[in-house]
Amino acid sequence: MDFGVFGGEARTPNIDQLARNGMIFSNMHASPACAPSRAMLMTGSDSHLTGVANLPEMLPEKYQDKPGYGGVLNNRVQTIATRVKEAHYNTYVSGKWHLGHGENTLPTKRGFDRSFILGASGASNYNDQGYLPMQPSTQWYSDGTKVDLPHDFYSSKTYIDKIISFHEEEKNKDNPFFSYIAFQAIHAPIQAPKEFVDHYRSTYSKGWDELRDSRFERAKELGFIPKNAKLNDVFPQFRKWDELSKEEQEVYIIDMAVTAGMLEAMDFHIGRYLDYLTREELIDNTIFMVTSDNGPEGARYHKNVLKWALSQGYHRDFDKNGGEGYYGATGPEFANAMASPFSYFKYYTGEGGLRVPLIINGKNLPKTVKSDVFCFFTDIAPPIYDLAGLSTSANAGSAPITGKSMLPHIHLSLIHIS
Repeated sequence: MDFGVFGGEARTPNIDQLARNGMIFSNMHASPACAPSRAMLMTGSDSHLTGVANLPEMLPEKYQDKPGYGGVLNNRVQTIATRVKEAHYNTYVSGKWHLGHGENTLPTKRGFDRSFILGASGASNYNDQGYLPMQPSTQWYSDGTKVDLPHDFYSSKTYIDKIISFHEEEKNKDNPFFSYIAFQAIHAPIQAPKEFVDHYRSTYSKGWDELRDSRFERAKELGFIPKNAKLNDVFPQFRKWDELSKEEQEVYIIDMAVTAGMLEAMDFHIGRYLDYLTREELIDNTIFMVTSDNGPEGARYHKNVLKWALSQGYHRDFDKNGGEGYYGATGPEFANAMASPFSYFKYYTGEGGLRVPLIINGKNLPKTVKSDVFCFFTDIAPPIYDLAGLSTSANAGSAPITGKSMLPHIHLSLIHIS
C-alpha cells in the first residue's frame, strides 16, 4: 500500500503513471523474506530449488546442510538474464543482489553483461557501512570486481546512474535489453536526502493506529478489498500510539517521514531512467514491471540494533545532521499499519508479509486495468520468456520452472477492455 496509486502517502508520480497506463495486480505474493523472493524472481523456480530457501544470515544451524538451503543461487537454475541471452538481449543489473557474491554466483556468472551490485543483505545508502552487527561492512561489485563507491553515492541515485551508463556504453545498441534494478528503498536503515523528507514531517503525526485505519479505508475506496471487509484486531503485544510519550512519538514520526521520503527519492530517480529511455526513443518498446520482495520491515531496530549503529557512527538527529548517516527504522507497529488492510509484515506468512504490489506497463498491453487474480513471484519470469519468444520450460538438466506465465491472463484482460 506504500505507492501512491495503491493509496500510500508518499509522492510516487512516475510509478503511479506506469500503473495508471498499465495493469495493477493486487494479489501478487512473494516470500516473507527478501533473498528467497529474489531467487524466485530471477529464475521462475521455487526458492528451495534455487538454493535460497531462507535468508542465509538467519538460517538455523540444523538447516545449514540441508538441500535447498545453501543461501546462494545454485547451478540447477538459470536466471532470466541467462535465458534472454538466447535471444541476443543485452543484460544489465544494478542494486541489491544478495544471491551470492562468490566466484560463481556474481551476476557476471549468471547471465548479466554489466553489473553494479551490493552483495550483502543491506547497507547504508550513503557509504559502505553495514547495517547490522553481523554485517559491520559491505562490498559492492562492478562487473564482477570489488569497487569503491563514488563520492556522491546515494543508492537510488547511483543505481540509476549505473544502468544509464550501461546503455550509453553498450556497443550492440540495436539489441533488445533486459534491465534489472533492485533498490535498497525501503530496506533498513531508512535514509533519504532532506529535500525529499521535509514535506512529510507532519504526515504521520497521528500515529500507527490512525494510519492502519486510514489505509484500510483507502483500500476499500480503491477496490482492493470488499466494501464489507473487516479489519483484524491489533496484536495484543503492540503498543497503543497514545501510550507513548511525545518524545517517543516524535522519533517514529520522523522515521516514517524519512520512509516516505526514501520512496519519493526512489521514484524520482526512476523518473530519470524513464526520461532517458524517452530521449533514446526506447520507451515505447519497453515493458516495465514494478514490484517488491516482501511486506514492510517490522524488526525492532530501535531496541536491538540502534546502540550498535550509534557506536559505528550512525546518528538519530535528522534535523541537525540530515539524511546521510541517519539510522531510521519503522518498527513493528508502523510496519503492521503500512501492511494494512492485511495483517503481519516481513518475516511472517500473513498477507501483510507476503502480498506485494505488481505493476506491468508496456505497448500493446492492457491499460488502466486492475486484476485481483492470485499470482506468485515465480510467475514473473515465464511471461518475460513468452514475450522474448523463449520456451517457458527449463532447459535440459535444469531444475523445473514452477511458475506459470501470466501472459494469457494479461491478453485476456486486453480482450475484455478492447
